[in-house]
Amino acid sequence: SSSVVTDANSLEFFAEHGLLYQEDAPVGGIVATLDQKGLSNNTDGFKFIAEHLLTDSRIRPILKPYLSQDNPQVCSPFSADPGHIFAFSTAPVIGKRIVVYAWGAGSHMEFYANSHIKELKGVRASNGLLEIAEASLKRNGCTAISVRMEKGGIAILHPRHAFRIREGFTNAYGLEITGQVKAKVSHQ
Repeated sequence: SSSVVTDANSLEFFAEHGLLYQEDAPVGGIVATLDQKGLSNNTDGFKFIAEHLLTDSRIRPILKPYLSQDNPQVCSPFSADPGHIFAFSTAPVIGKRIVVYAWGAGSHMEFYANSHIKELKGVRASNGLLEIAEASLKRNGCTAISVRMEKGGIAILHPRHAFRIREGFTNAYGLEITGQVKAKVSHQ
């Protein structure tokens, strides 16, 4: 579980597991506010989540490099769909990409261990994600990690990491680092 992750090893842990998650009540509150304001599918809402996450010394090293560029690239809300398992991508990832999932209170999800490093096939689903066959995950030894976030929380996943939403909902933010670094302009 991500509970064993320390400030010193969070980057290494994420590189190996393609996953970092934790219950985080303030994130659950931000998600509820964004939902009430109709901003669940708006990339502008991410700034409130990022501001909070940067105070977390385990998450900061993973997230910070993405914030020097114009991110997130995309934001999509997803709600419970317990009969289906999804991933953002099954293709080899070019460049650096992560998906930040901000979970609402009362969410229950499953993440599939090592699914980001397996050759999985996906079928385009109506929600825009790729649906991954459970049999394929089992065949590849990708066991389900069941996570409950009663107060809401955060999960950072590799884009190829498979997940299932059993209860609740999430705002998923796709971030990437491209070759073009956005210049920070200062007017002095």
